[in-house]
Amino acid sequence: MLHAAKTIIAVVFLLALSVPAFANTVTTERTETTLISEVKTIQAGKKFRVALHIHLNPGWHTYWKNPGDSGVPPQFKWTLPNGFKASDIEYLAPNREQTGTLVDYAYDDDAYYLVTMTPPPILRDGMTSILALKAGWLVCKDICIPESGDFSLAFPSGAKAESGEDTPLMSKIIAKLPGKVTGSIALSVSEGQIRLDMLSDKAASAKDPVKSIVFFPENDGLIDNAAEQKLTRDPMGYTLMLKMATGVKMPDHLDGILSVFFKNGSRKDYAYHSAEAGSVAPLHGKGIPEWMDIAAAVAYALLGGLILNGMPCVFPVLSLKALAVAKKASAHPSQARKQGLAYATGVIASFLLLALALILFQKSGQVVGWGYQMQSPVFVSLLALLLFTVGLNLAGYFDLPVLLGGVGGEATRSDSAWGSFLTGILAVMVATPCTAPFMAGAIGFALTQSAAVIVAVFAALGLGLASPFLLISFYPRLIRALPKPGAWMNTFKEFLAFPMFGWTVWLLWVLAREAGGGATCVVLLGMILIAFALWLWRFKSTKLGVLALIMGAAGISSAVVVGHAPQAPMPMPDQAMAFSTTRLQSLRDQGKAVFVDATADWCLICKVNESVALSSPAVMQAFKAHQVAYLIADWTHGDSDITQYLASFGRSGVPIYVYYPPENGAPVVLPQVLTPSTVIGVLK
Repeated sequence: MLHAAKTIIAVVFLLALSVPAFANTVTTERTETTLISEVKTIQAGKKFRVALHIHLNPGWHTYWKNPGDSGVPPQFKWTLPNGFKASDIEYLAPNREQTGTLVDYAYDDDAYYLVTMTPPPILRDGMTSILALKAGWLVCKDICIPESGDFSLAFPSGAKAESGEDTPLMSKIIAKLPGKVTGSIALSVSEGQIRLDMLSDKAASAKDPVKSIVFFPENDGLIDNAAEQKLTRDPMGYTLMLKMATGVKMPDHLDGILSVFFKNGSRKDYAYHSAEAGSVAPLHGKGIPEWMDIAAAVAYALLGGLILNGMPCVFPVLSLKALAVAKKASAHPSQARKQGLAYATGVIASFLLLALALILFQKSGQVVGWGYQMQSPVFVSLLALLLFTVGLNLAGYFDLPVLLGGVGGEATRSDSAWGSFLTGILAVMVATPCTAPFMAGAIGFALTQSAAVIVAVFAALGLGLASPFLLISFYPRLIRALPKPGAWMNTFKEFLAFPMFGWTVWLLWVLAREAGGGATCVVLLGMILIAFALWLWRFKSTKLGVLALIMGAAGISSAVVVGHAPQAPMPMPDQAMAFSTTRLQSLRDQGKAVFVDATADWCLICKVNESVALSSPAVMQAFKAHQVAYLIADWTHGDSDITQYLASFGRSGVPIYVYYPPENGAPVVLPQVLTPSTVIGVLK
């Protein structure tokens, strides 16, 4: 209906252009329109600009290149001397004009439509060239009225172009034309949403001067013009989410203007022209090359993997690797290097396997992120059984040569490299509930890119995680700094059994939250069966060995049984509400302040933040004093709505904490590690 109306109005324009007017300035009850130029004399072959200036009376507006939900752009018909060429219309950035449920892209007060003229390469001095324009435009207030005019400018030619009375005004207008994008913009499309990730040269923060960013699409009918353009920020820059119009497919190109509005009332406009819209590949402006964005993501991943070594979910396992390296270092440096390489291979291979799984999930249309394995009760059960078995091994209950890189028994022999490889796999498995600093941005960026970028980022994560022990195993000076082997190593090995048992208890708690107490009891029974199987294995009897295998298989199969258990809902604090994008939008439409806590029961950092900061009396009192609605986005079982919400911030895992100030202020992303003062500070 809207497109049909626009077509009718365009026909009216064409008819109007056939009726000449006779004044260079056309004045009506609504507008005063004049054709102006940046020069009064012209030079052969030297380009110059002219502009149609429409001054609108208060309350009236006219339209941009893409008028939005109603209206039509201006129509120009030039009559030029031989050899002259006129460019397409150049547009200044428009404003959003909302009438009811319709949004138009239009100009108030003054509209300028610029055209670049190119004279022929040869002009006689003193020759006068007349440029004639028939133009039609639409002006609207309570009603819409087509207007038209006939304009002309006469230009004497000379040795050089000379300025005229309109030159100062034209200079100001030209300065307002959208500039080139100076940063990097990555575009991705998913489930009716266009996402623009703007990676800024300087880190974005809650104190920066940017108030909002608006995208004006040149593609008519592409986006839902009335829908909110959601802007979020993080240390890497900004993310803008655009809702596509119903039933519309992504075109081959996305073009438009990005307007940045500052808190001091000023704005800057940038022309954005994509090269390959509709794909998940990164699309960039003319500033930073694509490879620099990928290099930055790889560097972030490398640093995040390195920091992951110190996270509580990984450190106990890595301590075991340290024992193995220390034991080999002094007597067998070559064996230490072999263990380091095997461990690194296990880590990196596991990350690459995880990357492959993510790519396959994406190809099948599913949306997944970091730590998605922990949403599966089966995976949690298997990990709990594995760590319980590791704890038994460390405590001396049984001796398995290839387990944990060889920290006991005969594991110091040639098969320890295989054990180091398995330790690397185990380190990655227990790392999945954790997200280290820098990881979130790197993984979030990777999951919007091609398969090759995903593989590169995950390989960098693996290299970062493996690098400390890889360096220790290859540099003798670092090896000599390790403690000398001795009886203390066996004591320390037995001590490390208790962190493993503690980690197992935490996994059982996660399982209880995911699948209920009955499922947890099944896995506890499985642990008893595994312990009994290992006890039987010590008797070295064939019959008892077969029985041990049966008992062990029964213990492991308890994880499969758990997979069929019903999911248990996450309990909500008194002041909290369950998250949904509909509820969030409703609260924002009411102008309320909102705090979103994206969490999961298996996310250890989330639980620490909840205990230390979010549940503290001071923070609870601050939420109440500032009338903040507290929404919990529980990602424990996976939720497509929450996954899409995480993706809108460039994240692929939890935690993420977002504060929406009242009166629809721009969202602020908080750090991943919270303190009460951090939360209270952002509320103020």
